[in-house]
Amino acid sequence: MPSSRADYDAIADSYDSQPYRGKSADPELAAFPTEHRSGKPLALLDIACGTGSQLIANRPLAAEARMVGVDGSLGMLQQARRKAPDVYWLQGDAAALPLGGGSFDFVSCQYASHHFQNKAGMLREAFRVLAAEGRLVIYNLCPHEMPEWIYYAYFPEALDRDLVDFSSPERMTAEMQTVGFRNLDAKRQHIRFDHDLIAFLETARRRENNSQLMALTDAAYEAGLRRIERDFTATGGRRIHADHLCFLTVRGDKLAKSG
Repeated sequence: MPSSRADYDAIADSYDSQPYRGKSADPELAAFPTEHRSGKPLALLDIACGTGSQLIANRPLAAEARMVGVDGSLGMLQQARRKAPDVYWLQGDAAALPLGGGSFDFVSCQYASHHFQNKAGMLREAFRVLAAEGRLVIYNLCPHEMPEWIYYAYFPEALDRDLVDFSSPERMTAEMQTVGFRNLDAKRQHIRFDHDLIAFLETARRRENNSQLMALTDAAYEAGLRRIERDFTATGGRRIHADHLCFLTVRGDKLAKSG
């Protein structure tokens, strides 16, 4: 599953030290066993698992589960194996998973679907590897509903790119329904907060930490840095910038009659 935004092999060694890389247990997974009620240990798959932090964070929720992580970056998987050698870490394409059909009860994809060149293929593969009564949950940002995000304010070309690469909630649920998923649900969480402009400038200067910035041309990136610097100077050193994020969670089930 090659990414057109970043070379994750090149940043694998430092990935976990970057801001906002910590993971907590998945609340969707926490709710799933009470609905699934199979009585058997779960089989969990994380597509685009990166360095494995999400599966590792999920362990307290399903201590007996069989866990598998798939990622296209061998460098990221090497980091995952060092942290949790007992999990099955596999290199593979999200649109051609190296896994048997009907193998998993719960499949997740966390903040990675915008990297996939074949999003419909990923959905078809997730449906194929799910067992009957299994569930797919996809998490990501929703740029369609947060155009005033600070990154877009200063790097407007990033919004243009994200509106192409990120699926809207309507598009994603429609594609999932076409594949065969049912009980579809799309939840949005809007978060509004104040952002420290100087802290943001320092973060933006570390371009390799953010795929929005890595996807830009060098000219667009440098222009954005100049915008931040000009704003800070023009406001007399005012550090606060209003910010807004929208997090999207999309869920769908594979019903028993879907086979």
